[in-house]
Amino acid sequence: MRFMIKLEASKPARIRTDYRSRFISLLKRVFGAEEFEKNKVRPYTFAVYFGKAKVGKEWIEDVRFINLRISTGDPEYGIRLYNGFLNLKGNVHRIGDNAFFIKDIILEKEGDWSRGLFKTLSPAVVERHGVKDRDPGKKYAVPSDEDFREHLLENTLRRFQVVMGYEPQLNGFELEPEFYKVEFVRHYGGYVRTFMGRFRIKTDSPELLRFVYEYGLGLRTGQGFGYLEVQ
Repeated sequence: MRFMIKLEASKPARIRTDYRSRFISLLKRVFGAEEFEKNKVRPYTFAVYFGKAKVGKEWIEDVRFINLRISTGDPEYGIRLYNGFLNLKGNVHRIGDNAFFIKDIILEKEGDWSRGLFKTLSPAVVERHGVKDRDPGKKYAVPSDEDFREHLLENTLRRFQVVMGYEPQLNGFELEPEFYKVEFVRHYGGYVRTFMGRFRIKTDSPELLRFVYEYGLGLRTGQGFGYLEVQ
């Protein structure tokens, strides 16, 4: 289930580049903070689009509207999200000192994920499991790293098990980039090493392929990372 929430600024806005926590707080409004905190692994992913705003190192300037896209493979959870946003339609959500009106909620069609051809709408995060070093270059892997494939698979299987409740059957899972770029994204006061681009995912497991399309690629998907769209 995929849908887009349209938010409109009351006047041209200035937003910090470390903005994802503001949309997590919006999701808390939908579910209620207490229930939201119960489930640490979120069964969804989201992406944020600021239109033609000017993106700098510290600030995103001249933001006039925001498109918030959400994807989940859980129909019940998706309906709760959708209805929750419908109840907030017309309300104001503050991002820093800026007021945004929740203008509309639009259902979107799913693409043909079965071909395995995707592009990122939000940066993907692959974490080196067990690495405690806070240096983002050491903590996170990107496609050019030799150990990327093993950590991508570990991250994917770990999230699949938590969200779906069982382990998928597969012999292979591989990401072949067509194009990508590495980005160091500000998040909760620190930096996360991420990548964005176009690629093919090869696997003999259709359910795992569908999972990354519906729930996001990599980790931290519930924090606004790893949202995929079909090419």
